[in-house]
Amino acid sequence: MKLEELLAPCPKCGSQDKVAKRKLLDNHRAHAEMEAVKCSECGYIFFVNDDMDEDEKKQLLRELNKVHG
Repeated sequence: MKLEELLAPCPKCGSQDKVAKRKLLDNHRAHAEMEAVKCSECGYIFFVNDDMDEDEKKQLLRELNKVHG
């Protein structure tokens, strides 16, 4: 994801606040792989890692799209 995309407002609600979902790659939590970026207001998904396994991607999308009450 490019910096311009990260700074852009959400096309759905206009918010600029985003949440990054990362997968930690080691025990020291120093290295991570970006899995997805979503809007913190409405949940719009900006980015999902294309290198992920299809089942893993579907599971992540289900998790990200849960309605938080």
